[in-house]
Amino acid sequence: MNARIGRSQTLVLLALSVAVLGAAALVLDRFHLVLDLSSDRRYSISATSRGYVRALPDKVSLTYYLSPELAARLPGPRQVEDFLRKFAQASRGRVSFAALDPKGQAGALESLGLQPQRMQVIVANEPRVAVVYAGIVVEYQGRSEVLPWVLDLSSLEYDLVKAMDRAVTGKSAIAAVLVGDADKSWESDYRYLNDALIQAGWTVNPIQPGQEIPSDTRVLLVLGNAALDDYAAYRVDAWLARGGAALLALRGVDVQTSRGLAALPLQGDALLRAAGRYGVSLTPDLVLDESSQTLPFQQQAQGSGSAVSYVRYPLWIKARVENTSRANPITSSFGGLDLIWSSPLSLSAPAGVKAEELVKTTKRAWLQTRDFAIAPEDEGRYATEAEKTRGQYLLAASLEGVLPMAYAGASLPARPGAAALPPLPQEAKASRLVVVGSADFATDLMSLTDSGYNAFFAANAVEWAAYGPELAALKSRGSSDSSLSKVLDPLKRSRLAFFAIILNVILVPGGLAAFGLLRIRRRRAADRQAEEGESL
Repeated sequence: MNARIGRSQTLVLLALSVAVLGAAALVLDRFHLVLDLSSDRRYSISATSRGYVRALPDKVSLTYYLSPELAARLPGPRQVEDFLRKFAQASRGRVSFAALDPKGQAGALESLGLQPQRMQVIVANEPRVAVVYAGIVVEYQGRSEVLPWVLDLSSLEYDLVKAMDRAVTGKSAIAAVLVGDADKSWESDYRYLNDALIQAGWTVNPIQPGQEIPSDTRVLLVLGNAALDDYAAYRVDAWLARGGAALLALRGVDVQTSRGLAALPLQGDALLRAAGRYGVSLTPDLVLDESSQTLPFQQQAQGSGSAVSYVRYPLWIKARVENTSRANPITSSFGGLDLIWSSPLSLSAPAGVKAEELVKTTKRAWLQTRDFAIAPEDEGRYATEAEKTRGQYLLAASLEGVLPMAYAGASLPARPGAAALPPLPQEAKASRLVVVGSADFATDLMSLTDSGYNAFFAANAVEWAAYGPELAALKSRGSSDSSLSKVLDPLKRSRLAFFAIILNVILVPGGLAAFGLLRIRRRRAADRQAEEGESL
């Protein structure tokens, strides 16, 4: 009898527990309560976003058009909806939010820029194709911006603040691109970078050396400097003096691929002189590193024909995560960077300018300072100066503040047949500048080593320069690497992997099984004792 009562009490307690959990779930669903335990607080509104939305000059409306077919099948849209609702709450009335079913509004939504997708669904046991939407429309005083397809939280906060900024200011995200090497063009040599910038929401505007930088430009990219004269360098200097943002991919040695990898040091280069005034200098040397890529080179074989040989190429440096800044948003979620024919940088920031080292070589790097040997057949001469130049070298840096005007106090450069240059402003404004000591890292040469992350590094640098560190930091939220790849020591990584296998495959399942068996044995023993007591 006691055993039956005990089992009845257990069932009652179980039913009450299920009821309490169900009620709690309903309450949580009602109030959309989310407990953010993630290490990077990706489900919470950042202080940057809170400050931005509370300072809005007028009200902004957010509308999430979400098809029920997606909401019923995927967890991401619900997270997006909860995040947008919290985003509006954090604005203290400056932002309103609504989640709407797009049914019957297809034409109007597509005219706004939302992108419909097709997905297969089962209706009444029959497969059908449904047209679905999952986009956000940002509206401010008659202007609208669209995030055309949003199904998860990855980069949502960053993309949302950028869209609001475009709607509020009316300024598009335009990147002016100046190719400063005579043997290259934007259309032919920078296709990967072009795609990365477009994917990041930029409108790309190629300009010619010496052309005035359009006033609607948000950021300037200068890719190479071997063909830039003082007239063109002055335009860049004037842009920075007016508070413009820029990424400079510079070379100290001109490597000419059309002439059998001939390398010529750049002496008296106009833009290199200007960069030195800003606080970052390049020397006409080449950096080599033991951390490097292996490249296929086509060489003439004996007799007729050619052969492909694979050469460990220390001039094609593979940057390592431990040699990057983890504090700067440009490299905080570092995915990789290969730097080609690089020259070393040195920083000497002027007063009031914040300079930061972004990427360095390993401590086993060295230099070529003369008699440059860079062709595959020169492999035996790569390390001629290694012993006396061995060390760690800076390859990329950022500067933030009021930069000195490189051409202040000098005569205005002139170019035959070109318009006279306007004078520099009386006082320079604060600007942001990223300098990379490789003019070739952003070219399509990255495809030879499957280094598409080079383009995304450049895009991250552009975002930081254009929008500042606080906003750029939002982009890396939620993209932290939680894998064992963050463990740099291979032995430690293998030990952790082995421990994870033992824990998850053996200890946890085995422990649960043992616990279950022990509970069953105890329950059976208790039931037998109860039955024996009743029989007595």
